[in-house]
Amino acid sequence: METTPGTTTIARFAAEAASLPSDEFAFRVPLHVLLGEAADQVRFIEQRWEPRRDANGAAVLPGLSSIGPRFPRALAEEITALAEAAHAAHFAYLVCVEPDGAGGLTARGRELLEELAAVLAYHADDGADDEKDQRLAALEDAHRNDPESVDALASQLEDYAALARSYSDEILGLGGFERETIRQAQETVAALRALPARPALSSETRQKLALRNRLLTLLAGRIARVRSAARFVFRAHPAVVREATSAFERQRRAASRRRAAVEASPSGDDAWSQPAGD
Repeated sequence: METTPGTTTIARFAAEAASLPSDEFAFRVPLHVLLGEAADQVRFIEQRWEPRRDANGAAVLPGLSSIGPRFPRALAEEITALAEAAHAAHFAYLVCVEPDGAGGLTARGRELLEELAAVLAYHADDGADDEKDQRLAALEDAHRNDPESVDALASQLEDYAALARSYSDEILGLGGFERETIRQAQETVAALRALPARPALSSETRQKLALRNRLLTLLAGRIARVRSAARFVFRAHPAVVREATSAFERQRRAASRRRAAVEASPSGDDAWSQPAGD
């Protein structure tokens, strides 16, 4: 019998995943971004493992190897394997959902929901406890105990799309976010509500979702471990630390600076679009 890609790696991390205290995974970035960032961390480990030395053999830039056993080089292979396992578990979950033919629509609805939740979380995460945080927290609380059903998904997607629409000018371009995502979410809500009533997720589907979330939790933990090590080892080299940070977050910050420049401009014009001064 042919083995499904990812089955072996899922089994490798099954015991560790089962030991986690929760099946929940809070998407701070879209799934495809998280998997891409995992690959970025693997490259960072490989490229920054050994110290850089000058012609005389003196170290001019430290390497991750300086941490010793607390940060094994094998972590790069673990991240690669975990990303493969998480992707395989996500696929297994998607093909298990709505076997009567609505799986594609509900899967798209969940993808859009994850995208909206991620961009709204980054938008609110600006260091200030303000209305953005309160509105997002209220929305998360309102849907925290929703069942896994088509109707519940439609309700969540509708509410997140409405909140995103209220901040559309501020989140436009954030991590590549487009207004088209909001429009697609609204269309998907209508399509979901046009479906016949469906029961909640089966026990098998819930188990697959839980496994996917647990594997993603393990993956996010490994990524955080690399970034923590980078901040310490390269604390005197901020440009190197930047290589290990999230490009999605850097884009968010760039968008925030752009908005601040526009707001500070007396004419209200986009200050970044003006010709540079001498």
